[in-house]
This record gives sequence, C-alpha cells and structure tokens, in this order.
Amino acid sequence: MSGAVMSAVFYCKFMFAIIFLLGSAPLFYVIWMVLRLATLFMSRRTYERGDEFLYSLYQKMVLFFCENLSDLQMIFYGDLEDLTRKKENVILMSNHQCTVDWMVADMLADRQGSIGCIRYILKDSLKYLPLYGSYFRQHSCIYVKRSGRFQKDQAEMQLEQLAANKTPFWMVVFPEGTRYRPDLPSVIAKSKAFAEEHGLPVFDHLLTPRSKALHLSFRHLKKSMDAVYDITVGYTDTISVRDGKVTRLDAPTLTSFIMGYGKCMHIHFKRLSVDLIPEDPEKFDIWLQDRFKEKERLFKRFYSDDSSERGTFDSGGGKRNRLPLVQTLPAFLFFFVASLPFWSSISGLVVYFFMAVFCSVVSVIWAILQA
Repeated sequence: MSGAVMSAVFYCKFMFAIIFLLGSAPLFYVIWMVLRLATLFMSRRTYERGDEFLYSLYQKMVLFFCENLSDLQMIFYGDLEDLTRKKENVILMSNHQCTVDWMVADMLADRQGSIGCIRYILKDSLKYLPLYGSYFRQHSCIYVKRSGRFQKDQAEMQLEQLAANKTPFWMVVFPEGTRYRPDLPSVIAKSKAFAEEHGLPVFDHLLTPRSKALHLSFRHLKKSMDAVYDITVGYTDTISVRDGKVTRLDAPTLTSFIMGYGKCMHIHFKRLSVDLIPEDPEKFDIWLQDRFKEKERLFKRFYSDDSSERGTFDSGGGKRNRLPLVQTLPAFLFFFVASLPFWSSISGLVVYFFMAVFCSVVSVIWAILQA
C-alpha cells in the first residue's frame, strides 16, 4: 500500500473517530434524560443501575476508539491480579499529566467490570461544560474548588449521600490538582517552591500532592470501600534522548491517542488496604507524601539516562494486556445504529443539530441552578 493511501486511510480513521465521539455526546445526553424521567418516581438505586449501565456503554464506546482502534499498547506493573480478581469499591489516585489520564481509569475499571461506577473529583469550573457538566453531577461526581477555595461542606454532603445510598464507586482523584507539563515550567517551579516552604519533599517528575479532597473522600467513604488503588502512569512518547541524555516532553493529548501517536502506556498498579491508611489528617498527609516518593522513584527509572532502565518501571519489563475487542465493539455498534436515523439525511442532521443546541443550553442552565 502506497504512503499516500496509508495517509488517507489514517486521516479518515481519525476524522471518523473525532466526529463520532463528539457527535454521540448529545445522543447520550438525550438517552440519559429519558432514563432520568422514566425512573423519576422509582428508587434512587433503580435509577443508578440504569445510569451505570448507560455510562459504561458510552465509556466502552470511547475505549473502542482510544484503545482498540488506536492500536495502543498497555504495559502493566505491580498487582494486576488484584485488579481483576473481583469488583470493589475503591478510591483511585493517580499522577496527572494529560487528558488521557481520565481514560486510564476507564481502561482499568473495564478490566474489573466496574466502568459504570467511575466517579470523579473534578475542578469546579468543569460543571459548566455543556452536556457533560450537569451529567457528571447527576452521576455522583464531585466538583471542588482548589486550595483555599475548597468547598468542604458541599463535598462532604455529596460523599455522605454516596455512602448512605450504598452506591458502588470508583472515586478517581488526582492529588496534584493540575497536570504536570514540562512546557509550563512556572507551574512546576511554583509547586517546588510550595514544597520547600512547607518542608515537603521536592519532586522532579511530579507536582506536590494536596491531600484535602483525597482525605475527605477517604474519611467519608472508608466504611464503604475495599481499598485504595494507587496508580502511576508513564507515556513512552514523553521520553526524548539526545546525546545520551533524557529530556521529558509533554504527555500526548487524547486527540494524539485517537490519531495513533500515543503508541505505548506504562501503568504501575498498587492495591492498598484501607486498614493500613491513617485517618488522622497530619498522618494521612505524610502517608500521601510517601506514596508520591514511591512514584518519584518509579519516574527516576522511567526517565533514566541509563538505557537499560529507561522506559520501564521495573527490571521485569511489565506485562502487556490488551482489552478484547468484544468488550468495546457492541457499545460502538449501539451508538452507531442509534445515530443512523439522524446522520443519514439532511433533515435528520438538522434535527440532531437543534437537539444538540437545546441539550447544551439545558445542561448549562441546570449547572448554574445547582451551583
């Protein structure tokens, strides 16, 4: 096959993925609104079961593009058997580099059969995102403001409700609060200055973790949860070697992964028993700093100038694990078939466009009223 033909195929695959992912959001929102209305006078758990199924269907469709269609290689280290042994209620904490990190939680949860139960601790500004913002609130995700503006009372109320309703959860938290980006040295410098000022460990490959949201989640969900999953994510594409020296690059974006540029992802997985994690705020903060010291150790190897260590989290080289196509293809086919009546004619596209605008406006107004 000629280079021109291959480029054309690559471009068509990318454009189809982008159009389909963006275009399916209004359809998902409409289906969710129908579900919410249909279960309005039923028990909360009845609605949650339907919502978890619908959310898992949508996220599996996303994984079809991001993992299966993109030919992504995933290399796992650590306690992978603990992940796949049984379904669990957990807090998942991770380092944060790029938008793909959100997909990593989906990739792990789907391997356990818990993808519909993912909940996030999110930046407060994201609640105004059309369609997704109001939906995530209804999906038991929690919006918080950073640092001194942290809304403890609101977060506590939502966490208590989650525990009281016995809602299954994978609560995803990024303790760094924002992404580690080498192209933003001022953010990295500010993080290091904060650590030095407060007598905390200074990291070269991570931002200083903040414990407020994580500790609050742990304290309110402790009796309902089975474990804390501590994951460390590294991207091979961030390694640049010149004259034997390694420079760290920005992590690939979600768009890059869909295009097939992000070819390899390394995930270190550690299951931590709830009983071994201190609840006292000061001891919890020390525990969190220790966990990030371990992440720093992993990254020092990953970005080592030594070629025998570089690009891996341990000497064993990890295990490759690919999500079977059968787990994601049905979800893609569902949204594809459901979209056909709208996308197959001009009148259908017009209806779909106005439906998208209407749902976007409704979702933003809803978010404002709930603020």
